[in-house]
Amino acid sequence: MSVPANHIPESGPDILRLPARNREHRIVVVKQVKQVVDKKLKYLLDGLSVNVADALFEEMLHLDESDALSRHFNIMRAIRTENHTFREEFLSLMNLSWAYLVNVKDRQPLPDAPAELVPDIKRFNDRNVNHYKVLLEEIRCRFSELVQADLAFHPLLPGNFYLSFWFATARMSLSYEERRLLLPLFHRFVMDRFGQVLSVASLVLEDLLIEPCEAGTYQPLP
Repeated sequence: MSVPANHIPESGPDILRLPARNREHRIVVVKQVKQVVDKKLKYLLDGLSVNVADALFEEMLHLDESDALSRHFNIMRAIRTENHTFREEFLSLMNLSWAYLVNVKDRQPLPDAPAELVPDIKRFNDRNVNHYKVLLEEIRCRFSELVQADLAFHPLLPGNFYLSFWFATARMSLSYEERRLLLPLFHRFVMDRFGQVLSVASLVLEDLLIEPCEAGTYQPLP
């Protein structure tokens, strides 16, 4: 899936203007990386949909039987009837970060999660950051080379995936607590396989001859 044009603003005070040919090159590279990432995400989200029914009860051991059955029914109904809507929203939210990369905007496009979710998301995020530290840094350096600026944020940071998932679940007819039950399952069935996403993205960047820049090559964006 390509980056929708309406997600890529053409002007604005916080967009770093580079020669048109550089921007066109960034768009070509980003489209190709995003295509393989989206394909891998579809595969992983399919796995979540298949496994959620059994795994969900494991997240509800603290609930009484009546509440567990009610929430399980609501979540499974939403997944069966609203899965397409959720996935469209998830990819749309991810598109924002790809558009930020194209336009060299070095910050998170989504708001922070609610305060009570921050510890859980941070715990999940830190596991991925620590496990894939080398690969994440390599990808960050390749993206920095692509935009010719020292980036701190890029679309493939695990925190971006968790936030996109959380806000995408708002499109489903679920309660706040029911949405919270899905977060650890997203971590278990999608983000525990996050290395697959990073690997395919890294291979495409390498094939497109986007080399990692050396430390100190570019200045951080203001």
